[in-house]
Amino acid sequence: MATTNPKGKGESWVNRAIDHFKPQPPAPKSPAAPPVDQTAWEHSVNAHKVNTLTVHDVGLIVFNETQSVMPNDKANDTVDGARKKVAHAVINGDSQLGKKRPETALAVEPAANAMRDPRTRAAYESSLKAARVAYLDPTDPTHGATHLNLRRNADRSNFESGGPHDPGFRIRTQSGPFDNSYPTPGKRGLPSTGIYVNTYGPE
Repeated sequence: MATTNPKGKGESWVNRAIDHFKPQPPAPKSPAAPPVDQTAWEHSVNAHKVNTLTVHDVGLIVFNETQSVMPNDKANDTVDGARKKVAHAVINGDSQLGKKRPETALAVEPAANAMRDPRTRAAYESSLKAARVAYLDPTDPTHGATHLNLRRNADRSNFESGGPHDPGFRIRTQSGPFDNSYPTPGKRGLPSTGIYVNTYGPE
């Protein structure tokens, strides 16, 4: 009379137990999200209009205003941070006043030869990024500043925009001291170090 093999049955149970405690294969990974085309996104933001200026125009103004500003270990802000505040002031001026916005440097592209210099290229990219970030930023660190100025020291007096009947503009932010790669002579010039990037708003 045939009988079952208790040994075989035991081995089968042991095998099942081992299989139960074996490390199980991990669950399949979710497919990675398709990469974002950062360049296309940047171009899209650059093309947005503030009022009379595009975001790209704002970046060019920031570049031409701050190209010579260099980092300094004593500064209370980064150069990128100062550029972002300048961008906010330009955006505020254009959105509120359009063609009558405060005078700034022109929105002019740097020459091709200048862009071969790594430092110039870095300042250009930093300025365009500052404009994009400021345009998309829901918070304005300048609290509505419309004017900007580079000063030779930490003077916080009002910015006088021109004519004797023009209102003064109170300082809103002051970033610095920074170094300056393009010093200019004279009482109103900018020295090679100790300069500040300020923004101003209506009293």
